[in-house]
Amino acid sequence: MALKSEQSFKEYLKKLSDDTIIRYYSDVEYSPFPILVIQEYTRRFEQKTKTEILKDLKYQTRLAKKKTQEISQMAKKHKLIDDVTKQKSQEIVEQAKRKGFKISEKISDKRHVLSSKLKTTAKSKIQKTVNVSKSLKSSKKENLELLESLAKLKDAGVITAKEFQEKKKKLLSTI
Repeated sequence: MALKSEQSFKEYLKKLSDDTIIRYYSDVEYSPFPILVIQEYTRRFEQKTKTEILKDLKYQTRLAKKKTQEISQMAKKHKLIDDVTKQKSQEIVEQAKRKGFKISEKISDKRHVLSSKLKTTAKSKIQKTVNVSKSLKSSKKENLELLESLAKLKDAGVITAKEFQEKKKKLLSTI
């Protein structure tokens, strides 16, 4: 930034960090506009009263003391920060495993319910089909096709071998 005027330098000072302003204030005699640096420093840091500054310092001291106590407790227990991080990571992984297990159990339960509903629906449809086919005198060819479809249902596990044998006997008796 080209510092051509007092105004441009004031704008430049406002954009600087507090640390930089403190450094400039310490070396005020080397700055291009020493009075402006002093004014900016005063604007930022001299607005607080002594009680406010003491209050801030006490608060910072309490925070530092608390952090020091935490670190000393960790040192007494011989725990390193890596150990604490590993422990927290393991806790998170265990929690995720438990949650995943619960979700998989719910999915498994729903699968069983849907499977049983599908089986009962399929059995009732097959029974209706068989009953309708009995009432209609079907040809030998249709009976053989029906027998093949029953065999496919048995292989798929929709009907049991016993049910298949019963239906097979009934169909063969009509041929």
